[in-house]
Amino acid sequence: MEELMPELVQEWRRFTKTGGPPDRLQTREFRSAVATLKTIQKGLQTSPPGLQRNYFSDRKLLADYLLYFWPLHYQQALSILSEIPTTPRTVLDLCSGPSPVAFAALKLGCGNVTAMDQNLEALNLGARICGRMGYPLSIRQINLLSHRLPVHEKYELITLGHTLHELFPGSIQKQITFVRTLLDALTPEGYLVLMEDSTPDRYKAMLELRESLVNDGIPVQAPCVWKGKCPALQGNFPCFAQREYEKPYVMKEFQRAMDIKLNSLKASYLILRSPAAGWPKLPEGDCYRVVSPPFDTPEGKQFYLCGTPGKKKLISRLQAVPKEARAFEYLKRGELIRVEGAVENANSLYLRDETRVSVDAACGKPIPEVF
Repeated sequence: MEELMPELVQEWRRFTKTGGPPDRLQTREFRSAVATLKTIQKGLQTSPPGLQRNYFSDRKLLADYLLYFWPLHYQQALSILSEIPTTPRTVLDLCSGPSPVAFAALKLGCGNVTAMDQNLEALNLGARICGRMGYPLSIRQINLLSHRLPVHEKYELITLGHTLHELFPGSIQKQITFVRTLLDALTPEGYLVLMEDSTPDRYKAMLELRESLVNDGIPVQAPCVWKGKCPALQGNFPCFAQREYEKPYVMKEFQRAMDIKLNSLKASYLILRSPAAGWPKLPEGDCYRVVSPPFDTPEGKQFYLCGTPGKKKLISRLQAVPKEARAFEYLKRGELIRVEGAVENANSLYLRDETRVSVDAACGKPIPEVF
């Protein structure tokens, strides 16, 4: 990010045709960008109708997006795409805008990446950013609301970031139909990645979409290892990803000015597999995704888990965590873990001296599979 952020500021200057420092904004520029970013923030959380669907046709919105939301969405995509166990050779990034998700795919070593969007100026801007960083990006203009997806080949990876809700607001059936067309465009071992924000309406919509797709036999690569009805839809149970990220100085200043307290990246996402691939084959035994931060209760320190046996709580009432379970003290939301030798009572797992807690997959890493 220390290398990338100055490049984004310089590209912002080239696009807006303004002179000034190459790595920061002047005061009047900063204040103007803050006002624009607040508009984008509201639109991302509420659109439509918070923003028009082709809001990148506003050149100022497009330019100022580079200064904060571009590096934010890039880092989200970098972490989530890292959970794919292969390096795809053919990638299609839909509704790409200025291509932060496509750039993340390129940084991870993916080849032959194509970005599609209705806004050609946004695509050209993204292609220039990728090119200046040494990565080639193919672009193609298309409006997916008025034209069918022109697929002449199968892709090993298709990505759709922060867009599904905008394309089909409030219509789960239209979202499912569209997702199925994307799944049909995958190779037999391909992946479809859907990313949205972590606001309650967005993560709930993602969970409802997951529920319908799993019921129809669509396999999930991540984050779910549970194949049944989603426990997070039963009651008030938030479920989204939480990751560490880098905040260069410019991003910190925007967060301060916009009163954004974002100590970690939060997003809801699904990595779906081609229906021909089936669910991943995990090693024998129960494994769990950590789906909450730690919290203290009268019973002791706890985590919520969602794993192959369903939803559980992992609890420690011990004065000192045993050596083989020491990972318990450092667990992070999103890690895939294995718990052995715990005392099970209803839906709770209690640590004891003989318990072993191990991490099968850290955040942003592929789950272990048996081939």
